[in-house]
Amino acid sequence: MEKKMQIQIPVDQASFVRALAVSAGFATVEQYVLDLIERDGERAAIQVGLDQSQRGEGRPLHDFDAEFRKRKGIPLEN
Repeated sequence: MEKKMQIQIPVDQASFVRALAVSAGFATVEQYVLDLIERDGERAAIQVGLDQSQRGEGRPLHDFDAEFRKRKGIPLEN
């Protein structure tokens, strides 16, 4: 059985959070919060890339593309 973390939302904000979840298309607040966490992780990864780019730490697109495709099992295009 998967262990889960519990969070507490103040009672005065519970209906507001439920409304946000429903308006975003989620059936539960848990699904909504998990999506927010995932999006924040993606945002953080993008920020790391932007920071690296500003420091001149980029690499050629061809190299990145080849590594990405290998990692995801996507055939290389000729």
